Amino acid sequence: MKELRGVIALPPTPLTEERNIDREGIRSIIDFEMENGCYGVCILAAAGEGYLMADKDWKTTLKTAVDHMNGRGPIMVGCATMSTRRAVELAKTAEEFGAEAILAFNPQGPMGRGPYTVDELYEHFKAMADAVEIHVAPYARGEDLIPFEVMKRLVDEEKVRYMKYAWRSCDLLQELDKALGDRLFKFCGADTLTLRYLLLGCKGITTSTASILPRESVELLSLVEQGRIEEARKHWYLKFLPWNDAAFYENWQWAHKYALKLMGIIKSDAVMMPQARGADYQAEEIKALLKHLGKI
Repeated sequence: MKELRGVIALPPTPLTEERNIDREGIRSIIDFEMENGCYGVCILAAAGEGYLMADKDWKTTLKTAVDHMNGRGPIMVGCATMSTRRAVELAKTAEEFGAEAILAFNPQGPMGRGPYTVDELYEHFKAMADAVEIHVAPYARGEDLIPFEVMKRLVDEEKVRYMKYAWRSCDLLQELDKALGDRLFKFCGADTLTLRYLLLGCKGITTSTASILPRESVELLSLVEQGRIEEARKHWYLKFLPWNDAAFYENWQWAHKYALKLMGIIKSDAVMMPQARGADYQAEEIKALLKHLGKI
């Protein structure tokens, strides 16, 4: 089982115009990320629209990615569901197909009962970790807090060693870092806060932005690791802030597909229903930005 580190890109799942899984597009994206310095790829997360897929499409995406990665790096698999039982099933399937890690979503979701208690969340992530031998990385994101007490208990009991941190709280991030230290490797998962969180305790990057700017993300992480903070800030302002402004104000899953299409990585910018393509003005903004960045 591979350890996790570095930049793990989090790309969208390419579709054909008929909204079928584009297996060749999956292969092309993986090659693009790995050839540009990423350590691994995380599929079927929020950007990957796994929560909108039929089971057969979810499995097709997973098998295609694992087979094509062929040991070059770890495949992390998003298991986004409001049910613990379903999350465990997805985790087991990912392990069976050869994935090295699970991105474990908070079960709250837009239709969930949440917020769940500390004990309920602990039992959810524990059930996933107990069900598989591969890594399980809980995902604290902007709308779904994973309390400090949950993560501390999971780490103390050696259920998890990794997490993706995208919760909008610098205080909680620093509290986790102070209490758990190197026992918990924190990936920054907040695209618009990546530099800040790298400076406050995150040691790796797993973002959708990294799927568009993989080499730039590797360079940002390297600059921070070397203590070259002023260079990291300049790099952030020149490369990342413009992309964040263009890609994340609406239709963000589509925005990443459209960028990859313009860059010649995939053939279609189709998205899973009920999502829709972005407006013409957003497409023009993304196109202009990619030209400015030298991507097209």
